[in-house]
Amino acid sequence: MPPRIGERHALLDESLFGRYLDLAPLRARRRGLVRCIFHTPDRRGSLSIDLDKGVFNCFACGARGGLLRFAELVGERSKESPRQRSYESPLQQARRWILRLARAQDARKAEWLPLWLAADYVRGCFNLAREARDAATALGPDDPRTWPLLERAAAVERTGLLIAAHLDAFVAEGRVS
Repeated sequence: MPPRIGERHALLDESLFGRYLDLAPLRARRRGLVRCIFHTPDRRGSLSIDLDKGVFNCFACGARGGLLRFAELVGERSKESPRQRSYESPLQQARRWILRLARAQDARKAEWLPLWLAADYVRGCFNLAREARDAATALGPDDPRTWPLLERAAAVERTGLLIAAHLDAFVAEGRVS
């Protein structure tokens, strides 16, 4: 005849407690005081255990709980039960989702950062060329500084166009996803 549910639970308790505790002071009783393994030295029994209920309580160090807590303390079970691991509140789920998106966005930013910096450089070249043309226009065609300013503006603009062409080729080759 198979053991009933309560008996099977008691057998599990006794085998787990029996692997780590000296149950001899119980003298075949189902509850009593034994020496605690969670603090040392324990010369007298200070750990109260009840094998029928599957609970323990140390009056000296304060360790207490049920069978699962005992298994956690002796290292036979992880600290999180599967039920605790699987449940997340909606707030925790949203926080995890937002963090995952932020990390992905940071990774994309790091990947595109060199292109952004180069694009800023190109924009700076075009702005500098425009300022030089505006200055040459303000000076007028008769001023001797006008033509060197326009030559400088053309050279800077050419540099910006070359860099922009390289950036376009870099993106078209698929080096950046």
